[in-house]
Amino acid sequence: MPEEPEDHAAKVHALFLKERDGLIDAARESARTFDKAVLAFGSAVFGASIAFIKDVAPKPEPPTLVWLAISWGLFSIGLLAVILSFLFSHKACMFEIDVGAESLKNPNFVRPNNHWSSLNDWCNYLCVAFLFIGLLTWSVFAFQNLAATGGTH
Repeated sequence: MPEEPEDHAAKVHALFLKERDGLIDAARESARTFDKAVLAFGSAVFGASIAFIKDVAPKPEPPTLVWLAISWGLFSIGLLAVILSFLFSHKACMFEIDVGAESLKNPNFVRPNNHWSSLNDWCNYLCVAFLFIGLLTWSVFAFQNLAATGGTH
């Protein structure tokens, strides 16, 4: 006897939900890993720049200090963007919970845009950009001071 269309549709729907749950878990883990990696990278680069000054260039060339100041400013903004992405991610999830509850109560509910999710995306892209540009500007500072010291300390 052939399978009932409704039974097949229920199986397909259940399979879809299972796959969707797996993808949601994978996306959540990916976001966690990204946030941890960026936070660790930003903190490590900031710390390495301080260690460089202490151990390699304790008396940096005065004209190079502008590069150091710019890099520290960029590192700070990049780390702030990471922290804000944690906050915005939480807000985006809470927004989705509220939207889901409202859509169940009101059949004519019109789904609003999740601006928290957009802010979170912006913070993720900006943190990478600020930390990368900060690393570049710190590299200029480091190479100019290594050249000034002849590569020795």
